[in-house]
Amino acid sequence: MDQVIPASILGIVQGLSEFLPISSSGHLIIFPKLFGWSGVVDSLEFDVALHVGTTVAVVWFFWEDWVKMVKSFLSGLKTKNLTKEFESKLLLLILLGSVPAGIVGIGFKNLIEENTRQPLLVAVTLFSFGLLLWSADKAGQKNRSFTSIGWLDAGIIGTVQAISLVPGVSRSGITITAGLFKGLNREAATRFSFLLSTPAIIGAAVISAKDLFGSSSQGNMSIFVVGTVAAAISGWFAIKFLLKFVSTHNFNIFVWYRIILALLLLILFLG
Repeated sequence: MDQVIPASILGIVQGLSEFLPISSSGHLIIFPKLFGWSGVVDSLEFDVALHVGTTVAVVWFFWEDWVKMVKSFLSGLKTKNLTKEFESKLLLLILLGSVPAGIVGIGFKNLIEENTRQPLLVAVTLFSFGLLLWSADKAGQKNRSFTSIGWLDAGIIGTVQAISLVPGVSRSGITITAGLFKGLNREAATRFSFLLSTPAIIGAAVISAKDLFGSSSQGNMSIFVVGTVAAAISGWFAIKFLLKFVSTHNFNIFVWYRIILALLLLILFLG
């Protein structure tokens, strides 16, 4: 029971950092090392449980959107016109954009995880991709709406999503960055980022499901449940917050957070 509090904190951190553009994988590497947490909460199985929580969050939040897309797609099948309605086309765009991350995830997930779980690498990626987000937010025209998203947009945004397997990059951060560079407004880029993340997050949870019942999970299911529930609830609120936040604000606060955290990591682990 002494790990309930760390499990709760890591669940909240996972939920927030999965959807805010600050990198969840980076934070899950950093927090246990900073606070000296070991055991169950610093295991692969626990990380998988937290990702199950954020899977629940994104499906829960966008459930009505997915129902509309599927209904529209089925209607399009009957009329043999899958792109007449935007909701049907959106489903195809998301599927297209999910292919690159799926290929990289299946082929290189273990290789990337085994060779990139280093705080110094997280510091570098937090800093560099934070600056890239700032550049996109500043340089992007931001004059395109959500319904203007097309095949090229989905392909490009989906391709860069694959880079987020590297800790510190941030799945939402890199896809929002690509959307902004393509001229989407902040709300459109953020919403498409979240919808596009759904298959990737579900896929990652499914691929890692075999690791959920390893030695660390035996006799510790209450710890896993605490972390999963915390990640689901905080993730839902993170999605809701960011969609509202970007309607009136830029991404500077997240850029500064990434830069400050990166510098602190460099001081802690190089000092």
